[in-house]
Amino acid sequence: MFISTRSRYGLRAMVQLARNGQANPLSLSGIAKEEEIPIRYLEQIFGRLRSADFVIGRRGPGGGYVLSRCASEITLLEVIRVLETEFFHTDCVLQCPDFKQKEGSPKGRIPCCSREDRCPTKKLWTDIKVICETYLRNNSLADLSNGSLEME
Repeated sequence: MFISTRSRYGLRAMVQLARNGQANPLSLSGIAKEEEIPIRYLEQIFGRLRSADFVIGRRGPGGGYVLSRCASEITLLEVIRVLETEFFHTDCVLQCPDFKQKEGSPKGRIPCCSREDRCPTKKLWTDIKVICETYLRNNSLADLSNGSLEME
């Protein structure tokens, strides 16, 4: 599993928005300064977040960004899936039919590793992926911003 700076920065910026409330927009320059994130990189991140309808931009004096919905309704997994190209990069877990198929692939079985039927580590990687996704799905942006993440 590899979590990029895009996700780390994106989640930190989203926490800033969650803590600030939906009525008070924050500027990207303010978030960038507070979180020590390069503004150009933050603009790219917010492009993705805006396209996925997680944030709304408001123009003009006092403008900036707010969350498009309540922080308790946005799961951490949703945010990471928008910001990461492949959240859990282990080919056997990504390609095997136990999990969703890659976009554009033909229906049916996707060829997996030649060792699939006898691999001693496949279950380990599969279980870790499920545990990570469950944890991120069960915790919201509000949980992260309040410091109340749960392991359930």
